[in-house]
Amino acid sequence: MGGGGKGSRPAAIGPRPAGSRVWLRTPIFLFFFLTARVRKSKDSILANYGQKWTEMDKLFIGVRELAGKMGVSEKTIYRLLNDNQIPFAVKIGGQWRFRIDAVDNWLSAQYRSDQGTGRVNYGVTVFQALHNGSILYRIHGKDRDEALDEVLTAIPHDSTFDIQNIKLSVLARESFASSCLARFACMAAGCERPIYIERSLIILAFLEEPADFKALDGEPCEVIFLVLGANGVEQALLDTRLRRLVMERAFTDAIRRQPGRKELLNAVEKLENTFLKKKMVL
Repeated sequence: MGGGGKGSRPAAIGPRPAGSRVWLRTPIFLFFFLTARVRKSKDSILANYGQKWTEMDKLFIGVRELAGKMGVSEKTIYRLLNDNQIPFAVKIGGQWRFRIDAVDNWLSAQYRSDQGTGRVNYGVTVFQALHNGSILYRIHGKDRDEALDEVLTAIPHDSTFDIQNIKLSVLARESFASSCLARFACMAAGCERPIYIERSLIILAFLEEPADFKALDGEPCEVIFLVLGANGVEQALLDTRLRRLVMERAFTDAIRRQPGRKELLNAVEKLENTFLKKKMVL
């Protein structure tokens, strides 16, 4: 009966060794143990990561905040980045960041509130400033930023003519309210971020196609006057005289005809003498 020959039933399996239940549960235990550890580590990493981002937010600002500080659009900031014009810009997590202290120091250096040339010409006229400046035809640009870019790039200048800072100063002023009315834009550098040049001049530019300058009257811009003064007084005088002339239909009609430089300067001189009394030099 107890033989193990052919046809006999297999011997009964004896009791399992001690600890076999623990052995069977060990994979399940390890799974939950390791899952808990991973979850804890993940939460710890995320907490540290969030803490680091919070700390970085106190030290860095993004593109939107920088644009707000400079008074320009985010589009302009990205152009400056593409041109490597912001030396302290860094990419963190795929996003552009700027140290707040570096931004403040940079803006202070870029926009010094100096008074320009010491001697003021109280008798400065639009004719004189336009004679010192340039008249540009067929300027392209689908919006204010692009048109201003082409205007500043097209005018003859030397190394002392800081195109980028002039543009930023002008756009800072334009960000408060567009200077364009009745299809004429009378732009100038902002008072809060003044940019002065060696001698006062006016740049007159005719756009190839009307462009949206976000004018208060909703009309697109066709003509740009850009006033750049040698000092704050001359810039204010030229800005006021120019805006007065633009109120006259005879002046705007003469400009819209887009005559050659010589004819245009003669027309401006004549109309300025007609509508504005000559300033007495003090």
